[in-house]
Amino acid sequence: MVDARILHTTAALREAILRLAASRPVSEITVADVTRAAGINRATFYSHAVSPGSLLADVLTPELDDIRDEDATARRTAAEQGADAEELAAITRRGINAVVEHVITHRDIYARALPDPNDGSLHRLLVEHFTVSSVRHIEALDAAARPEILDDVAAGFVAQGFVGAIEAWLAGPRRSRRALVDTITRSFPAWWS
Repeated sequence: MVDARILHTTAALREAILRLAASRPVSEITVADVTRAAGINRATFYSHAVSPGSLLADVLTPELDDIRDEDATARRTAAEQGADAEELAAITRRGINAVVEHVITHRDIYARALPDPNDGSLHRLLVEHFTVSSVRHIEALDAAARPEILDDVAAGFVAQGFVGAIEAWLAGPRRSRRALVDTITRSFPAWWS
């Protein structure tokens, strides 16, 4: 059983970093800012994170992991049921939509953190997350339909493009979520399904 104090501290840190990162870039958030907002001391902070950027990444990662896990489960089920290309495309769209919903939920954070030249922790988090997701997706493709590619290079290409699309959408004029999902979906390679 987890100590109630640890759960309380974890919740206080989560709330503090989300609130602070929504109001200014991560590079402008100090450990002192987080400890003050969370009502903890520096030693306690460092027992949970190495920096405000790493704390923010630790808070957002489980949400992205849940999206990846749901997508993988849907794809496994579809494969077992002999899904066609249209059904697989619908799964891809749902996964993209879930990621976009995550970004919208944390819009103020991503809008400040992704273009921050002094702290790339959130950009790295997204690229690494989507790279892992992409490698897993590519490896699970039907061998007969899969082109001859370097998995890690193709995964990096897709991941960087996905993050770039999110960054451009956040930085540009207000456009609909649907337009973003449509654009990302249509930008994937034809063999992706």
